[in-house]
Amino acid sequence: MSTPDETQFEEAFAEFAHAAELMVDPVDSAVIHGRVRRRRTTKGAMAAALAALIVAVPAAWWLQESKGDEVDLPPADETTAETTEEETASTGSDQPGEVPEGQESGGDEPVLPTFADLVGAELELPQFLPGSGEFNDACPVGPAVLADGTPDWESGEWSMPDGPVWVLKVVHTALEEGGPVQAVALLGCRPGEGLVRQAVVVAGDGDGGWEVTDEILVGDPDGFALYDIAPAATTGVLLMVLDHEPTGGGDGPVGYEIHRYRTGQDLEVVTDSAYLWGVTDIAASMETADNGDGTWTATLTVTNAGDHESHRLQVAACRDSELLDVEEVTMPLCSEDYAGVDLLDPLEPGESVTVEWTLTPAPVEEWSEDQNAAGLYLNGSVRQMVYSVDGFVYDYDPTNSGFAGSVTAEDMA
Repeated sequence: MSTPDETQFEEAFAEFAHAAELMVDPVDSAVIHGRVRRRRTTKGAMAAALAALIVAVPAAWWLQESKGDEVDLPPADETTAETTEEETASTGSDQPGEVPEGQESGGDEPVLPTFADLVGAELELPQFLPGSGEFNDACPVGPAVLADGTPDWESGEWSMPDGPVWVLKVVHTALEEGGPVQAVALLGCRPGEGLVRQAVVVAGDGDGGWEVTDEILVGDPDGFALYDIAPAATTGVLLMVLDHEPTGGGDGPVGYEIHRYRTGQDLEVVTDSAYLWGVTDIAASMETADNGDGTWTATLTVTNAGDHESHRLQVAACRDSELLDVEEVTMPLCSEDYAGVDLLDPLEPGESVTVEWTLTPAPVEEWSEDQNAAGLYLNGSVRQMVYSVDGFVYDYDPTNSGFAGSVTAEDMA
């Protein structure tokens, strides 16, 4: 047998250290799940080293090692696209019309779909709003053809253009102790202004398609609004439930609870013990200053005003007139829509970052009567990249995430 090199031993020790964490039962898996997924690509050489260590290393050693510095690292920031492309590539079929490998009839373990697998798939679903004929006419479920429900962050898209039923997120987790890993999908539909969501378990149907094998929760947008899902650390799936579906920045803070679902058990409230990375309050403000040369500097300040670290942030903005040029970024007119103009790194609680743009307003003589009275404006908002990671993403106070900056005729005088 070949002798593993030093790197293989280090990797194997680290794998054992983090496997020990799964022996306890913390509520949230954002840290552990992200770490384990990064290690799934370990190759055969490490497996050989690991086999040697099973005999050679006392269990007490790697339990102690699990208290190392890496335990407190934040979760892996993996986008849905990055994850699904890698996972889909390993399970797909090379021949058109051929049943994907592992999804043939007669398998003992459930075949787990990725996000990409469910985009475009047909699924028989529970009703999004049971008993509401008008709403359910807008949300077909027998079957539903699932569209891609992730916003296009690079372009600034925050709404889903296709539909009417979207797949928003897919997580893999065991739902009962000793049970197999299963795929839980968060699905959404917009029958009115608000988004209605449901969480279901999905597996291969044995014929190359997918089927719902269990219904976890259908949210009520008026009082028990399902918003997001995350895998629990060892068993179950976590559900973020809001007091009501947010309707925009004007409706004030919206409260939330975290529930844990396990097969055959009632929902358990675990808000106080859940890991709430990404559940925070993002605040934005803008100031403008005259540079004395016909240009102005607009300074956007983005602050994490909440108690937990954020995910990556997207800045979207627009200008109200062609008479206001903005350097550094391409900014559309507000009559067209917002557009993504910047992506910012995650912020720790209390941390702020600034972004500056150079504004060049046209001479006041070219302004309309309304523009002379109100000025030329920039408008925008800052959001975390929702549904882009395994953990939760939520801004519980959207009232302070918008910003505006202006240059008035008085300023130009």
